[in-house]
Amino acid sequence: MFTGSRWVGLLVLGLSLQGCLSESSLEQRAPVGGGGGGTVTPSETLAPMKVKNSATAAGHTARVEQVTISAFDGTPLALTVYFPELDAAEPAPLLLHSHGFGGSRTRSLDFDEATQGSEIGIDTLQVAYNQKNPVAGRAGWYVISYDQRGHGDTGGRVTILDPEFEGKDFQTILDWAEANLPNLGYRNKAGQPNPVVGTIGRSYGGAFQLIGTGLDERIDAMVPNGTWYDLRYSLAPATVPKTTYLNALVAAGLNSNRGRFDPFLFQGLAEANTTGQVSDDIVTRLGSQGSISYCDLSANLPNGMTLKNDVPAFFIQGARDVLFNLNEGLQNFECYRQVNKNAKLLFVKFGHSLDALGIQESPADSLAGTPAKYAFNESLVWLKSTAQTCPASVFDAATGRCVMPLKNLMFQFLVQNLIGNSQAKSANYLGFDPLPLPEITAVLEDGRADPTAIEIKASGSSRPRLNTQAAPSDFTAPTMVNTGVTGIPSGLTYTDASQLARPIYVALNNANQPGCYVGTPKARVKVDPVGPASPEAPIVYVGLGITRADGSQSVLHEQITPVKGYGEHNLDLAGISAQLMEGDAITLTLQGYSPVFITSFNRLPAPVNVSASVALPARVADPTGMCRS
Repeated sequence: MFTGSRWVGLLVLGLSLQGCLSESSLEQRAPVGGGGGGTVTPSETLAPMKVKNSATAAGHTARVEQVTISAFDGTPLALTVYFPELDAAEPAPLLLHSHGFGGSRTRSLDFDEATQGSEIGIDTLQVAYNQKNPVAGRAGWYVISYDQRGHGDTGGRVTILDPEFEGKDFQTILDWAEANLPNLGYRNKAGQPNPVVGTIGRSYGGAFQLIGTGLDERIDAMVPNGTWYDLRYSLAPATVPKTTYLNALVAAGLNSNRGRFDPFLFQGLAEANTTGQVSDDIVTRLGSQGSISYCDLSANLPNGMTLKNDVPAFFIQGARDVLFNLNEGLQNFECYRQVNKNAKLLFVKFGHSLDALGIQESPADSLAGTPAKYAFNESLVWLKSTAQTCPASVFDAATGRCVMPLKNLMFQFLVQNLIGNSQAKSANYLGFDPLPLPEITAVLEDGRADPTAIEIKASGSSRPRLNTQAAPSDFTAPTMVNTGVTGIPSGLTYTDASQLARPIYVALNNANQPGCYVGTPKARVKVDPVGPASPEAPIVYVGLGITRADGSQSVLHEQITPVKGYGEHNLDLAGISAQLMEGDAITLTLQGYSPVFITSFNRLPAPVNVSASVALPARVADPTGMCRS
């Protein structure tokens, strides 16, 4: 049924993969905890760092140490510790990093940035450490990169960031840092000395920050990139497992993790590939190992964590990331910005990709001909701007865009929240001209290889929002879709239009107005049998397409959402960030199979009639007027 080359491709993806692996409202908030359990005053936030003990803060030359420490249960934890060059009593913050699923720690920062292809955040580590191409206006920061439990040189088994295991490891590493980094900077939180610590990482390395911050008071800023809010939604939306990624992640683990998984993970994988249903206890456990557990109490997933009101977070999420789509970045951002005005959100184009299987367009090929590289995300953000708001050194007058390295945006955010606003505005400290970093920035699907980003403009005096929808479309006429084995041949076909499968494009009567659409679309989908109903619940994959004025069509962001069962379903579609020009239109897309869900299909042929009503995100405005219809 599946060709040998497809299964070989899946194994190849798994062995090379260095990335990671039901939605709820945010109305019922978790209790909020501040630093030290109290309120952080403005004077504390603005106070300069100091070493904790000037007598022992003797300073040191730059060096790198490979360190092994013991976890709470005796498990060895492997760290690479970067000591910057510091004078006596000169304080420095700590930037804590960890890797994606199946990866390992960063053991050297002495690399050529142009060829580093793992993640943009590692480039930011190099900037922070400040030993390669050093900036004269500042000292380097301490950096620790460590192997998660069950990865690399760290012992134990992978439990997917269980607060009782990987969460406690996070705290153990912070304890070690306080005891062994002599010039670590401190600042009071709620009247008590607290180490100045930032975190960074992508995918699994994004989620460790959300778990660690939920448990520990010692984090001052974090940059989670391409990670999850709710693993139940990420891995099995509508209870339909994303078995392509699940299989690939375990295959990656057999190589890099040497199969060191907690048994519940093997059980869940077997269930996903055979019955298509994962046990309730596994689903609940995975749900509790994400920020939803403390962002949304109505989800009833307690795991000992609390939402902190004194941790600015910069969330980065890729529109074409078919593992963790834009909705998860938006949900994380909305959770944190409810309690912290300094939260930021950036929608980029790329994240996790299945291009090694031919299921998605290659990000590297997509960026060919631009000055950007692909290292989990695109390395540059082309923000629509003006000469007055963008530094001359990075302003492209021909396109009216501010061409900003993503590594510098991350570093500038960390400087602002770990060191201070004045340093974040200082080219002398940063080593580059300060860049504009709006509260919400969205890279648009606009047909360009170097896609344009916009600042989301607020309405009146309110803060910008992405959680509103336009009026829904009329229900489309019923369209027959073949599900089950009859849908597989077309579903395995890749086209130059970057389609996940050969979808059926269905026109919507409310989706051809020029403008910028950013946010989460909502849909009502009706699924009815054609002839006798199947004993199996039919699975249909629903998405949005984009038809350009020249007639070209593609699945928008390569994203689809499963709908399982007969009847009417209300659902959130994957988030979008797109610009429509005159003559363009957004459509509904329907398909009976998707290679992202490689073994999640109906074993019996089940033709169905599908109709839908779609409410697109409300059109957004940007300060330059580019999105004006």
